[in-house]
Amino acid sequence: MKTFILAAAAALLLVSAVAYAHQEQHHGDHQGAAQMAKLHKMMPGYAKARALIEKSLEQGDLKGAVTQTDYLLSTTADLKKSTPHKNVERIKEFQGIASDFEQDVNALAAAAKKGDLKGARGSFTSAAKRCNSCHAKFRT
Repeated sequence: MKTFILAAAAALLLVSAVAYAHQEQHHGDHQGAAQMAKLHKMMPGYAKARALIEKSLEQGDLKGAVTQTDYLLSTTADLKKSTPHKNVERIKEFQGIASDFEQDVNALAAAAKKGDLKGARGSFTSAAKRCNSCHAKFRT
C-alpha cells in the first residue's frame, strides 16, 4: 500500500511539474511571445469595454461610451503589433482589421464627444463587426 501511495504521489508531482512548466505554451510558440501575452491580457478588457459601450449607448450615456473608448484606444497600438493565433500568413489582413477597428473606435469617440448618439452607435456597430470578423478569421 505504501508503494502505491508513493507511486501515486510521485505521478501527481510529475504531472503538476509538467503542467507548470508548460503553462505559458497553451497556443504553441505564440504564447511565449510578449506581444501574445499582451493580447491575452487585453481581450477580456475588450469584451468588458464592448459590453459597457453597448450599455452606455442604449442608455444614451455618451460620456460612459467615451470612457471605454479611451481604454480601447490605449491598447490598439499593441493590438496592431500582435500576431494572431491562426492564419499567421495573413498577418497583413490581421493588421488591417486592427487598424480599421482603431478608426472605428476613434469615430465612435468623436461622435460621442459631439453628442451624436446615432453616429456613435453606427461606429460602435462597425467596430463590433471588426471584432467578430477578426475572431472568425484569426482566433476560433
